[in-house]
Amino acid sequence: MSEVEEKNLEISQEELDKLPKDTVHCFPASKTQILKRRIICLIIAALDAAAAGYLLAGKTDPGPLLWCVFGAIMLICIVVFIHTFVIAKYRVAMDYQKNEVALRYMFNKITIPFDSFDAREGAADRATQLLQNSTLGANMVKADYLVLDNVYEEVCYQTSSKDLASKEDFDMLAKEAKLVSSVYKAKEKYDALNVDENDSKKDSKDDTVDLVKEAIKEEKAEKAEKAAEEAAEAIKADAEEAVEEVKEEISSDEEK
Repeated sequence: MSEVEEKNLEISQEELDKLPKDTVHCFPASKTQILKRRIICLIIAALDAAAAGYLLAGKTDPGPLLWCVFGAIMLICIVVFIHTFVIAKYRVAMDYQKNEVALRYMFNKITIPFDSFDAREGAADRATQLLQNSTLGANMVKADYLVLDNVYEEVCYQTSSKDLASKEDFDMLAKEAKLVSSVYKAKEKYDALNVDENDSKKDSKDDTVDLVKEAIKEEKAEKAEKAAEEAAEAIKADAEEAVEEVKEEISSDEEK
């Protein structure tokens, strides 16, 4: 990375001053979504309890496996019901005290530091897109989507205007998230690191290729030198043999 690029990726105090200070902006989940989950949990839990009560009243022992199933269903209902109160407080939060984004996902709290955070517009999944483009989904209200990404991890998260309490909340979240992304430049820094890493790998590969070529040249030179030595030895041997033959002929002539 050049000095100019490093300077462009530095976070200036002027940019940091654009962000709120020492506060937390919470964006709760949709009230409709919360109410649906609570009603579904209560209905399933009631049916589960009724089934268990019916078996007990009939003095029927269904066995340990079925009791485990009843217990698991009840436990899931309780967890989901409690979780609705958690997401009623916030589904996504911009924490300007800890400089991180916090979101509730699959009963977990996920945090993404601002210096690793990137926000961009998202899109509906393939199934939703097909439904919206069909006659059945012609009257569907199309949602807006926002990707909340930790650039240093493979997994990213997405929320939509349907997930939050109102469209205004979603628009405010999108505005703040994109502002944080533009100030901290996490995506740009990550891309710059990848470019440097790829350049380093390319240089290393080029060096390896040069070494291989040099080794091949040296091997060829050694083979050529060895061939020349063998040829010289062969010529020398032939010359010595010819001299011996001449000497033998001279000796034969003298004896005659």
